[in-house]
Amino acid sequence: GDHGEGKKWEVEEVGTMTRLAFTGVAVGGGAVRSVSAGSAVCRRGGVSVGAAKVGRSGCACARDCVGRTQRGGCTAPCCQRKFGRRGAVVTRMAASDSSELEKQIEMLEKVLKEQDAKLERLETIKEQEYASKMVLADESTLIGGATDPRMEELFKQNREWAASVLEKDPEFFNKLKDGQSPEILWIGCSDSRVPANQILNMMPGEVFVHRNIGNCVIHTDLNCLSVMEYSIKYLKVNRLIVCGHYNCGAVKAAMTDMKFGVIDNWLRHIRDVRRAHAKELAAIEDEDKRYRRLCELHLMEQFQNVCSTTIVQNAWDEGHDLTVHALIFDTADGSLKDFGMAAADPSSVSTIYRVPQSA
Repeated sequence: GDHGEGKKWEVEEVGTMTRLAFTGVAVGGGAVRSVSAGSAVCRRGGVSVGAAKVGRSGCACARDCVGRTQRGGCTAPCCQRKFGRRGAVVTRMAASDSSELEKQIEMLEKVLKEQDAKLERLETIKEQEYASKMVLADESTLIGGATDPRMEELFKQNREWAASVLEKDPEFFNKLKDGQSPEILWIGCSDSRVPANQILNMMPGEVFVHRNIGNCVIHTDLNCLSVMEYSIKYLKVNRLIVCGHYNCGAVKAAMTDMKFGVIDNWLRHIRDVRRAHAKELAAIEDEDKRYRRLCELHLMEQFQNVCSTTIVQNAWDEGHDLTVHALIFDTADGSLKDFGMAAADPSSVSTIYRVPQSA
């Protein structure tokens, strides 16, 4: 239609098209290169299109340009675009307009990145809230550690420890994540004053540890036996340390006739040692010395229990290089003492418990 000569045309990029703002007529994407008063120049064909020549169907040099552009491409000679091609040629405006567009795109990208960062923070907060209020099947609520302010101090201490380790050995944790190859299995007491790694001044990965109340080795305790088998058979440890300690609360409790609860069933094993050595203990008048002696007798019993297990016996029978040691730790001065007991072959096992042959 005739929209008048001498009008100023403004170009707006809309998706895959260029729209003439004055007439509202869409011209195929990439077809318009520049606009002046009353005319538009086709980029490909170089055909001048006056205002009167622009009708509702689009560019005069491409009768069906608008519809084809929407479907994927214009095949008119001036546009030279293959039908079905995805997208459209972005119309290049004047240098100043292009620069302004790039600035706007950069600004939008910056805003999007900021929004993504906010979303990530929100997701983290939601996860923490979810973890702090987990609901079980019976609708009871679990209170997560995130709601306990005391945990932050532990995390702080952990970060400080990790930093101090890395300061000494930057590759320490890279090596640690690849696996472990300890040479020692430590069986000790759960007492918080008797930590294996600190007492031996060894780093994580250097000692395999099993701890329970009273450092008991019981032939029906699948937990302890599983640790022994795994460390001996698969980790190939060559030293097994049974470590007792003076001032042991479990031994102290076993010396009394008091009832403590479920733990009394566990303490029964220490009371068995007390019964087996009743005469010797009764002859010691000083209570502290009697207490220390029971700690030693109990350690001796656990040493024998380790050697008598089928796990250790099988290891020796198969030629495994394994030595069992009995050590005792003194909480009064931090010293670790050799109790003078070690075994490296089946000869240390009582004949009653020796099982050299398969059934």
